[in-house]
Amino acid sequence: MQHPFYEFSILDNAHRFEFESIGPRKIRKLVYFDKTDIPNFYNLSLGDQLSNGKVSFITVSNNNDRDKVIATTIQILLHFLAIYPDAYVLFSGNTAERTRLYKIIIARELATNQTNLSFWGMDEEGNIQPFDKNKSYIGFILSFNKKLPNL
Repeated sequence: MQHPFYEFSILDNAHRFEFESIGPRKIRKLVYFDKTDIPNFYNLSLGDQLSNGKVSFITVSNNNDRDKVIATTIQILLHFLAIYPDAYVLFSGNTAERTRLYKIIIARELATNQTNLSFWGMDEEGNIQPFDKNKSYIGFILSFNKKLPNL
């Protein structure tokens, strides 16, 4: 993952991060790691801070810097996992296209195997299995841990 990324700020005990997307516009991006009901499991969310101060998780920014935003989010994820090495991070796209993009990124990361991350995919029936680039998923789990706990 040697792509250019934005500098970011660490907030709320590394459960919230901020950075600025710089394209035709400057857009404040927020990355959240929210605890779930399952111990050590966190949901990753990426949103845009709107002019009214609220955060939108469905806005399509079209700021011509998608790859840099994704690279920044990956760096933030790695930073979070370095601080919380027992954590499992869940995420999915809010559209089929974004979920497919995330699948491509995970497949690329597995091919380079640079971070020692373990990846799992969740299918439409809710089954979780080791990531397979040839299968369709609705969500993903990442961790430095090699095994998932019994869920």
